[in-house]
Amino acid sequence: MREPENCKLIYCGFSNPRTKEEIEFEILGLETLVKQAEEKIATLKQTKFLAEIALNKNASNLKEIFVEEK
Repeated sequence: MREPENCKLIYCGFSNPRTKEEIEFEILGLETLVKQAEEKIATLKQTKFLAEIALNKNASNLKEIFVEEK
């Protein structure tokens, strides 16, 4: 396994919100960031699922795991 990197998710917000509007904007930015993280997690889970199926079927490529039913 490779050595992990320091990964960062970037969002638009305030590092030290001071007003009600800044706090609300910071919350919205963080909620957006959470959704982006959830999307990345879902994509990784989907990739893992396909990889596990490919391994279980000893497939050499993804086309081999998608068989049309007739």
